[in-house]
Amino acid sequence: MYGWHQDDTDFQLLQQGENDTFLVRTRGMRYILRRYRRERYGEREILAELAWMCALRNDIDVPNVISNTAGDLATRLIGPDGERVYVVFEFIEGESLERPSKEDYRRLGALMKALHSGADAIAQSMNEDWAGWNRPVYDVQRAVREPLRHLLQFESLSEVNKRRCVSVAEELERRFRTLEPDRHFIHADLHFGNLLVREPNWYCLDFDECGYGHRALDLGVVKLHLRNRPDALACWAHFEHGYGDMPSRGVLAIGTAARIFYMAGKIPMRQDIESLRHNPDARIGKYLTWIEDELA
Repeated sequence: MYGWHQDDTDFQLLQQGENDTFLVRTRGMRYILRRYRRERYGEREILAELAWMCALRNDIDVPNVISNTAGDLATRLIGPDGERVYVVFEFIEGESLERPSKEDYRRLGALMKALHSGADAIAQSMNEDWAGWNRPVYDVQRAVREPLRHLLQFESLSEVNKRRCVSVAEELERRFRTLEPDRHFIHADLHFGNLLVREPNWYCLDFDECGYGHRALDLGVVKLHLRNRPDALACWAHFEHGYGDMPSRGVLAIGTAARIFYMAGKIPMRQDIESLRHNPDARIGKYLTWIEDELA
């Protein structure tokens, strides 16, 4: 489908998570191949993700999406485990920021602002049949009720934490409803783990979670990832400086809490990932404590 020949093409698994990511080496070239998780998104939603990546290239640095030999951005193949969707991206030689500085947080804030501003301009310019509209909405159903259902059905979760989940979800739903009408495009997973640095460029990766919702959900991703840093307040101040106008502290708290609850609700669904199988009750309990702190 991509003109690759079996006898001179090598596939190396790089990461197993929501999707599987491979490094492809063929005829002196390298590519990144993503195999999408079954039953997570349909082809329409995947093509919408790719449409946003292509549209945002004028505003931020993102990898090119490589078309197959038929000119399609996504490829459907049937294997032993059923039909899967594959997408190929250009390979970018770069590095991850393992220990981001305060200045890096300022730059991350500026990058997120560029993404949001660019997305707003794109949304205003596209007609109603544009492929990019077909992404999920982070409303109460997606951000609170679905995670709660997954958590309450999770056999490894203690009864104590299940009761905490119900209490947190009730309070979070009440507050989150005030954010629902504000629906803009969000990356929904923009943190240093999804950036690749090849100076002077910072490449924004992994739009797999992207959709529509309140921008506090994007900002909450950064606040969540700062939880374990002793200098979190200083890093956040630099991020705010880079981003510019911020929502109120109360709105940020709701967005952060909703983001954490959404991630907690994924743990029961991702028990095929080895790192999440270790003491999931304790991990979810920690997330609940962070949410309770945000909502206090």
